[in-house]
Amino acid sequence: MIYAFVAFLIKNKFYLNLVFKMYNMLEVRFVDINGTLKAMNLPISAQDIGGVIDDPIFSEGVNIDGSSVQGFTSIENSDLHLLPIPETLIELPYTEEPKLAVMCKILQNGEIFQGDTRSRLSLIIQKLLGKKDWKLKIGPEPEFFLLKDGKPIDHGRYADIYPSSIAEGVIKRFSQDLTKANLKPKVHHHEVGTGQYEIEIGHEEALWTADTIVTYKAIIRALAAKIGYTATFMPKLFMTENGNGMHCHISLWEGDNNLFTSSEEKNLTGTAEHFMAGILEHAQAMTAIVAPTVNSYKRLVPGYEAPGYVAWGPMNRSALIRIPMFRDPKMARFEYRCPDPSCNPYLAFIAILAAGMDGINRNIELPAPIRKNIFTLNRKELEALNIKTLPGNLFEALTYLESDSLLCEALGTHICRNFFELKRDEWLRYSTQVTDWDWNEYLNV
Repeated sequence: MIYAFVAFLIKNKFYLNLVFKMYNMLEVRFVDINGTLKAMNLPISAQDIGGVIDDPIFSEGVNIDGSSVQGFTSIENSDLHLLPIPETLIELPYTEEPKLAVMCKILQNGEIFQGDTRSRLSLIIQKLLGKKDWKLKIGPEPEFFLLKDGKPIDHGRYADIYPSSIAEGVIKRFSQDLTKANLKPKVHHHEVGTGQYEIEIGHEEALWTADTIVTYKAIIRALAAKIGYTATFMPKLFMTENGNGMHCHISLWEGDNNLFTSSEEKNLTGTAEHFMAGILEHAQAMTAIVAPTVNSYKRLVPGYEAPGYVAWGPMNRSALIRIPMFRDPKMARFEYRCPDPSCNPYLAFIAILAAGMDGINRNIELPAPIRKNIFTLNRKELEALNIKTLPGNLFEALTYLESDSLLCEALGTHICRNFFELKRDEWLRYSTQVTDWDWNEYLNV
């Protein structure tokens, strides 16, 4: 094993930078059905990273109580086992002493646990792309607000700099710390909302990107908390401000060849068009997965740069799917604008891949592009263009998902059953509450 590890180090400069550090704690990580990051902390004798990977922890793992995790198991069959995945090992940049973290497979009775959303994504990638030797690459753009005492920390707007963007230096340090954890951040800038920021993540293979998103959110929250701020990825915080989205830039690859790259400059291939058509075909059902909270639908309203309609267009930010401007043909891709950071990225990417490959396998035809601002169109104009709307709330989205057999099959029986149970309960708790709005609106009826 040690020889394989040495070869691994040689190929990865990130780990070479860590090899001389000493560690005595390992965070063994997994996510629940909502995508919330969980962990067990295991002490290890002080050793370098090579010693950590060679430690029995990596072959033995650790048990957990699945009945205490949302969407996992019942109390009478609750024993689950975490088995670390060495290639996901990272250093945490926010701890006082050097500390490592690793993602895990979740096992039940020696087999992959059916509620393990990370393993489910890995399985669906192999099932839908393995025979073709294709790779799905996704570049996410998670947005977040920085708050101090519940209020935005500044009054900056899109691409503002210091002093309007008062946390410019803080965001720079966040980006540097993400790099230390090998998360490959790209552009960072102030977003449209006051106190809202974005640090883009590199365009990488889907499973790596999903791991990155859950780690990214944990790191941003931890770093903010250390300096007295609150970082939140809640989809809609303020009624008059843009919400937090997580636009996903998507492409398919075969080796070093981008299958979306067309011989015609600035255009996409037929493969890309069929993939986009598949997402449009399943868009209403997908919304329950990529925008999975009651609050998500307060973001998906006209006027705040969030999509509300099932359409696509080149460089059109009012459409669900946008073809961004690109100069390098290898950067050919499309942007899916519905997801928000509250989603479980493993489930979101399952939905994206299943819908897109359905479009390719069935040669679904892409409708005509929409070049107008869709937000300004009235109902008759939308009907004339055959533009459907996304679900208006979580209950409606769940209804669409329940009737989409392709997506439900991709998610698997265990995940589907528990997802529906939790989300219907969320909708019931929301819709039956009595709020100050009810009192103000109806007290005197």
